Amino acid sequence: MPDYWASAFDVVPFPIYVVDMATLELINVNRTMRKRTGEIDGRKCYEAIYGRDKPCAFCAIPGMQSGDMGQTIIFEHFNEADDRWYQLQETRIAWFDGRPAKYSIAVDVTQLKGAQNALAEAHADLAIKNRELERLTVTDSLTGISNRRHLTAVLDHEVASARRSGLPLSVLLIDVDRFKQVNDTFGHQAGDAVLAQVAGIVVRNVRATDAAGRWGGEEFVVTCPGTGAQAGAAVAEKLRAAIDAHCFPAVGKVSCSIGVAEWLEGESVGLLLARADAALYRAKSEGRNCTAVAGPLPSTSSAPAA
Repeated sequence: MPDYWASAFDVVPFPIYVVDMATLELINVNRTMRKRTGEIDGRKCYEAIYGRDKPCAFCAIPGMQSGDMGQTIIFEHFNEADDRWYQLQETRIAWFDGRPAKYSIAVDVTQLKGAQNALAEAHADLAIKNRELERLTVTDSLTGISNRRHLTAVLDHEVASARRSGLPLSVLLIDVDRFKQVNDTFGHQAGDAVLAQVAGIVVRNVRATDAAGRWGGEEFVVTCPGTGAQAGAAVAEKLRAAIDAHCFPAVGKVSCSIGVAEWLEGESVGLLLARADAALYRAKSEGRNCTAVAGPLPSTSSAPAA
């Protein structure tokens, strides 16, 4: 090898080595490589550099055998021999004596990989936190089901969908009977437990296509797409019976009243809910623990009884 080549070779601050493509023997290494490995010329590259007893599975030489001179590939590899990451740039060349050789430049990118991994972990952690934040913005903290904000968006979507498709849509407005007495008699902690259990009963007894959530206080809303008033009343009765049959720890029996309203063509979400509320008020007036279906026209009503 000419002296000028060796001098240029040794000036490069990265490890450089040249491998005979036929024998896999190291033809030459530069000063930087020699500082890391010692004198390794003449040894098999996989033994001297990687501490292996057979050619490396990632070796580029087989793919270069039929390639043109100057063919270059770049890839990253973790060297288990020194626990470092390297970016390898490997080029097929003709050595000074004419034999085909692989000329490799190894750039230590361990710190860069560490930074990349830390950044990836930070992004993953941020994504998890963003998903959790998104979940919290649409979830009622007490019951774990949808909150009013999410239900409002669902109602807007379902009404728009019903308007486009012409399919029926029913809304159930559920109110826990005499809930104030539960709080006054057993305490707010027991009352909170009742609301959480009612939420669980509601969610378990509606279809996957239905949306259930806490509207506020002791009120819950269920949207039933593709469901007319009669079918909606059947869903309501199922929920009412399930709540009535449940024994609430420390409280005992709790009932609920439900108002059902089917969306009418041209009706806003506000009017739909007003009719469901009127039906709920009627259920309360008729003795509670029952279901009432809204009439075809909106009507005004006072607040439901506690």
